[in-house]
Amino acid sequence: MNNDPTKVLLIEDEPGDATLVKISLGRSAGEYEVHHATTLNAGIAMFEHEQFQVIITDLGLPDSEGLSAVSRLSSEFRSAAIIVLSGLDDEDLYIQAISSGADNFLCKSDLQFIHRTVQQSIQRQLHRNEIKRLVDAVQNQKSVLQQQSVELEEKNAHLKNLCDSSQTFVNNVSHEFRTPLCVVKQYANLLADGVVGPIAPDQCRMLRVIEDRVDDLNNMVDDMLDISRHESGLLAAKRDCCDPNEIVERILSGLRQRAAIRGVELSYTPDETKRTLFGDAEKISRTLINLIVNAIKFSATGDTVTIQVNASDTQRECCFSVTDRGPGIEEEQQALIFQRFGQVNTSLHQSIDGVGLGLNIAKELVDLNLGTLSLVSEVGVGSTFSFTVPYDDDAEVAKRYFARLSATETTEPITIFSISSAEQDITDETAREIKLLLNFLVRAPDLLLHPQPTEWILILRANRKQSMEFLARVTAEIESINRNRPQGPLPCIQFRPEGCFELEEAIAMMTRRFDSKHQGPKLSSGRTAEVKGVYYAN
Repeated sequence: MNNDPTKVLLIEDEPGDATLVKISLGRSAGEYEVHHATTLNAGIAMFEHEQFQVIITDLGLPDSEGLSAVSRLSSEFRSAAIIVLSGLDDEDLYIQAISSGADNFLCKSDLQFIHRTVQQSIQRQLHRNEIKRLVDAVQNQKSVLQQQSVELEEKNAHLKNLCDSSQTFVNNVSHEFRTPLCVVKQYANLLADGVVGPIAPDQCRMLRVIEDRVDDLNNMVDDMLDISRHESGLLAAKRDCCDPNEIVERILSGLRQRAAIRGVELSYTPDETKRTLFGDAEKISRTLINLIVNAIKFSATGDTVTIQVNASDTQRECCFSVTDRGPGIEEEQQALIFQRFGQVNTSLHQSIDGVGLGLNIAKELVDLNLGTLSLVSEVGVGSTFSFTVPYDDDAEVAKRYFARLSATETTEPITIFSISSAEQDITDETAREIKLLLNFLVRAPDLLLHPQPTEWILILRANRKQSMEFLARVTAEIESINRNRPQGPLPCIQFRPEGCFELEEAIAMMTRRFDSKHQGPKLSSGRTAEVKGVYYAN
C-alpha cells in the first residue's frame, strides 16, 4: 500500500484563506503535502515541474476571471482532481463549476469537510483514469477485443452507477441544497408566529404544513448523508453513557408539533428505573425520529402514536418502542421495508412520500449502537417498531461488540490498548477532554470502554502497523490541541498494548478480564517511551 502523502497544489492569492486550508488539511485524517501558488500562471508552472493529485483553486485570482481558471486547468491537467474553493455558498455557481470541469466544490466556511471532499474528488479522478485505461487496452489489444469489450462494459456500468450515485448525492444533499430549505422553514415559521403581522388560522395551518414538509426533506437529506458516510466508512459512533429519557424528551417537542399538524397525538411513557445506557445519543435520537415520523405518516387523523422506554435487567438493555394504529404490514413485506429504497404499498397510503431510506438507516444506526431493531405488525391493527441499546456495562457492551464481529466472520486482527493518564490526579474536566478526544479519533468499527473515570480500554480492528498509525494520529491531534489549549498542555496519556489478537483470542482475553475480580487490565511489561504527549509501551 502506498503511504506517501497526497500532493496538493493550492492556488489562492489570499494569505489568510491559504493558511486556513493548510491547517484544515493538516488536522484531517489524511496525509497531505501542500504546495502554494498565488496566481494561476504560477500554479501551472509548478504543475509542469511536479505532478499533483489534487488542485484546489480559488475563483478570484489576479490573472484569471471567474471559472476560466477551472476550464484552463481541466483542459491542461487531466490527471489531477480539481476542487473549486469559493467564499460563496451558491448552488448555481456549484453547478457551473462542475460543468466547467471541476470535480468538486468547497465553500470556505465548510473547511471541516475538506478531507472528505478531497478524497471524493480523487476517487472520481481514479474512476475516469480507469475508464481511460480500459479503453486504451481495448484499442491496443485487437486480438482480445471481444473479451475486453465485455469487461469494459461491465466496469463502465459499475463506474457509471458510482458516478451517477455520487452526482445525485452531491446535487441533492450538499450544503447548497440544505441552505434554501432552512431559509424556507425559517420564513414560514416567522410568518406563522405573526412576526410580520397577523394571519388567519387557515394561513397559519398552511404555513405549519410547509414547515412539516421542509422537515421531511431535511430528514431525507440526513438519511442520504448517513448512507454515504456509512458506505465510505465515515459514519462514526461516539458511544458514551446516556440517559434514555433525556434522549426522548429532547426530541419530543418538535415531533409533537409535526404530529399536531397531521392531527395525530403522541403518547410517551418514560422508563422509571432511570438506567444509564451506553451508546451514541445522537444516533439513538436519529433512530427514534425516523421511527416516530414514519408512524405519524401512516397514522390517520385522531390516531395516537405511543412511545415507550422499558429497561430489562435480565437482558441488560433498554428497549425503545414506537407503536402506531396504521394499516399494518403484511408478513411477506416486513423484511422488505428494512432494505434500502424498500417501501410497502398500501391502498390507504399510496400518497405517502419518501425514498425508502428511513428504516434502512434506522437499522444501520441501531447496529452501530450494538442493539437490535424489530417489528411486530398486524394488518388493520397497526405496527410496533422496537430497538434496543445496552446498559452502561462494559462486559455487556464488549459481549455484543464481539458477537457482531463474529457474525461478520471478520478476519481482521484486533489490537487492544489500556489507556490512562500519566498523572495520578487529574480534574474531571481534563478526564472529560481526554475522553472526548478518544471518542473523536475512534472509528465506528472500534470500541472504547471506560472501566474507571480516568482509565479506558480501546479495542481496535487493526494490525500492529495500523495501530501505530492510529497512535500517530493521536499524537498529531494532541499536538494540535496543546497549541491552542488556554490552561496549558493536556497531561501525558499512556497507551499500553495488551497485544494483537485473532478474534477468538481477543474474546477469550476480554472474557478473562471481566471475569476477574481485579479492577482494570493486567498491563504488559516492556520498555516504554514518551513521544509528543503520548506514552507508548512496547
